Amino acid sequence: MFLTHRVEEITRQSDDTRRVIGEFILRERTHLSDYTIADIAQETFVSKASVTRFAKSLGYEGWRGFIRDFMAEVRYEANYGAAIDPNFPFHANDSDEKVVNAVADVAYDAMADTLRLLNRGALALAVRYLQQADRIWVFALSPNTYLGSLFCRKMLTVGKTATVVNSAERGLVARSLGPSDCAIIISYSGNNPDYEPMVHIPTLIERRVPLIGITGEGDNYIRRSIRCTFTISSRENLYSKIATFGMEMSIQLILNALFSCYFARDYQSNLDRKIDFGRELEQSRAAAPGASFER
Repeated sequence: MFLTHRVEEITRQSDDTRRVIGEFILRERTHLSDYTIADIAQETFVSKASVTRFAKSLGYEGWRGFIRDFMAEVRYEANYGAAIDPNFPFHANDSDEKVVNAVADVAYDAMADTLRLLNRGALALAVRYLQQADRIWVFALSPNTYLGSLFCRKMLTVGKTATVVNSAERGLVARSLGPSDCAIIISYSGNNPDYEPMVHIPTLIERRVPLIGITGEGDNYIRRSIRCTFTISSRENLYSKIATFGMEMSIQLILNALFSCYFARDYQSNLDRKIDFGRELEQSRAAAPGASFER
C-alpha cells in the first residue's frame, strides 16, 4: 500500500485532527516539503504535536522520516506515473470520443503496469494451489466480487468448483475450510486486519488453507501475511476518483492469468471438458420448452 494511500485511508476514517492534516497533505502533496511542521500546524489550525503524532500513526518516529518517504513517493509517481490521470481521465464538456479514448488509455496503462509487476514465481505457486485444491473460494468486497464471479465461472467450465463467498457467510466459510481448499483474498488497500476480507486471514492460516493474495503496491497486511501475492496496478486513489477503471482491468488480468495458466497445465483435457460442457449446455437450451431450432 502506497504511503499516499495510507494517508488517504486515515483521512477518510478519522474525524479529528488527523483528517484536516491528511487533507492538507493530499492537497499540497507536490510541494509538501516546502512546509515546516509549524507551517502545517498554522495552516490546519492544529498543534505541532498533532502533526508529529500524524507521522507517528503511520509508523514513523517523527515528521522528518515521513516527509522523506512521502516526497520520494511523489517524485516516483511524477517520473513513472501514467500519462493520463486514472482517477479523473476525462472532464466536463469532453467529447464522447475523448471520453472513450481516455477510458481505453487507463485500461491499457493498468494492464501494462500489471504485467510489469507480475511475479512469475507467485504465478507458478498459485497455479499449483489451484491444481491441488478440491474447491476454490474468493473473499472480496464489491465491486471485486463481480470480477471474482467471472473467474469462478471460467473455473467451473473446466470442472473446478469455485465460489465467491457470500458476505453474510465469510466467517462461517473461513472456519469450514482446510488444506484441500484454496482461498483468494482480493483487496486494493489490503491494509486493515480488522476489515473485510482481511479479518478472515488469521482463521484461514490457522486452518492451513493455501492462500492467494491480490492487493495494491507497497507494504500492507495482505502482503505481510500471504506468501503468494499478486500486485494490482495502484495508480488510483482509494476514494477520490470517477470509477475503478484501472483497478478493474488490473484485477481481471491477474484472475485471467490464473485461469489461463491453470488451463494450460492440462490443455487438451481442459479444452475437451470445456467443449463437452458447452455442447451439453447448448443441447439443454435447445430442448427447453418453447425453444426454436430456426436460424
